[in-house]
Amino acid sequence: MTAPLYDLRLIPWTGGNEGLVLRWYKDPTGTGTIGYGFTWGSRVFREWWLAKYGRKMRPGDTIAKSDALYLLGKLIEEDYAPPVIARLKSSVAPVTPHAAAASVDMTYNCGAGALKWSWFKLLLAGKIREAAARYQVTARTSKGRRLPGLVRRRKEGAAILQYNRWPGWVVTPKSSDVKHVEKAMPPWRLGTDDYTQGLIWLEKLKFLKPGHRGDKHAIRNAVMAFQAGHPNLTNDGILGRATLDQIQRVIDLKTKTAVTTAAGSTGTGAGAADVNAAATGYGDWLLWGSLAATVLVLGYFAWTYRDEIKLALNTIGRKL
Repeated sequence: MTAPLYDLRLIPWTGGNEGLVLRWYKDPTGTGTIGYGFTWGSRVFREWWLAKYGRKMRPGDTIAKSDALYLLGKLIEEDYAPPVIARLKSSVAPVTPHAAAASVDMTYNCGAGALKWSWFKLLLAGKIREAAARYQVTARTSKGRRLPGLVRRRKEGAAILQYNRWPGWVVTPKSSDVKHVEKAMPPWRLGTDDYTQGLIWLEKLKFLKPGHRGDKHAIRNAVMAFQAGHPNLTNDGILGRATLDQIQRVIDLKTKTAVTTAAGSTGTGAGAADVNAAATGYGDWLLWGSLAATVLVLGYFAWTYRDEIKLALNTIGRKL
């Protein structure tokens, strides 16, 4: 690989934020993912996988740690950094390698479309402080839910962009070669913020009893119980990236289904048709329209989360 035009600390920092998962799993959006957030949408990853296996990635697939480290650097250098570096050439003033690194991390996390957002336009205009401020509050949600890990990641990225101030655990690799990146990459685990969020969700899902967030034995049993119902997860009792994303997926399904059902019930409650008729003369139309809309939305959820629904039905079937 050629010498990059960004700070090499980007590689361990991005990898540390993404988290390493050696087995295929679904992220909160339902996208098949592996390694350091690799998906089939990445050209570099897709070509590498097809060359190695001759087929598309699928549930049950695994990846070696050495391959994941290699791909992390390769994706940054060939997939995500080039559009950033190309756009930065039009900046009104030279952009520092650390600001370029923060920009690349945003595209790695959110896609190249992030270069059309206001934070990047401010960076190109030479307004570094304003760019950092906007960067810090950009794309901190997943499926409409603000996540502590993303809040932290954007705060770190803003400090890197403006001040070249990196988290203390980040080490500079001598080069982007795998052996150097591996030495700079610390053992990975969820950040305290993400970990705590996972425990809160496990409580909501009734896997962890309230008041047991400090009980390691109870946490391990809760995580294993959740993992046991999801074959794509390794049943090791460790609350890692794949398990956290799967928990969020279940939380999202339950929340959206409840909200949609409640909205449909409100629209069809006692007297709703009469009230609508009095106001518009189209009470029956609005009544059935509300029902139809609810059915359509629930149908969409059923398709989007069909994997979770199938697992839930299988669990119910085993209990009967």
